[in-house]
Amino acid sequence: MSLTVLRTGLAALLGAAALVAHAAGPAHASPPLLNPVQAAYLQAETRRVEETFVQKVMSITGASREQVLAAIPAKGRITDRLARIYSALEQSLRQPLSDEQKGLIFAAEGERRQALKDLPAQAAAR
Repeated sequence: MSLTVLRTGLAALLGAAALVAHAAGPAHASPPLLNPVQAAYLQAETRRVEETFVQKVMSITGASREQVLAAIPAKGRITDRLARIYSALEQSLRQPLSDEQKGLIFAAEGERRQALKDLPAQAAAR
């Protein structure tokens, strides 16, 4: 087989694979590959965002850092994060959270989620 025939066949195969992949669409958006500096930035910013959330919940509820950390479910745990936080804090503080407190924690959680969502793109741009 000549080199030209192999190149032509390979080009056709790659073209067909590209068409199939394009037609199927992305299975899921994969995070961008990060260099070590970007990965370190992402890790540090993730810790900062999480710590900001903990500090906000502490100021909203008057709970200690340990109480708030204990109320946050472990990563990957299948549970409603906010419901778990509310109930654990109410149990720890031995009093129900007010609707206002729950609303402020809900808003803080929304800010946390948005900040974490934006971090990979920010890290990739560094």
